[in-house]
Amino acid sequence: MKDTKALLEEYQSLLGNKDKASLDRKEEIVRLLESQKTPETETAVESMINRNLQRIDGEMLSIKAQLGEYYDVLPLSYIAKTFFGKSPAWLYQRINGIPVRGRVYSLNEEQKRIFNTAMEELAKFYGSFRLA
Repeated sequence: MKDTKALLEEYQSLLGNKDKASLDRKEEIVRLLESQKTPETETAVESMINRNLQRIDGEMLSIKAQLGEYYDVLPLSYIAKTFFGKSPAWLYQRINGIPVRGRVYSLNEEQKRIFNTAMEELAKFYGSFRLA
């Protein structure tokens, strides 16, 4: 069980990393965990998954709560295309926790930074806009 705990902690630390080494290591950890399949291992994996789902749910609720009534007036399509180079659906799924291929995604730290930059730029634009 100690090996399982260490593997799960390492896997957790790699979440969100998209470089080849991290992806390869995550696949290797999954294979190792599958080879050690015991009821205890399954329980530990399920627990980690549930903790991450709760964290993601909390993040999404936090985003919606921070946006409040202004959520509906955000130009999500513009933000997705201009700042992320992605489709509006991509951003909508991440903000609202819509499952994609059975997985729920949220914004990672870098994407949150980009989103915050977009908000700052939009605030400057709207704040300085005046009718002539």
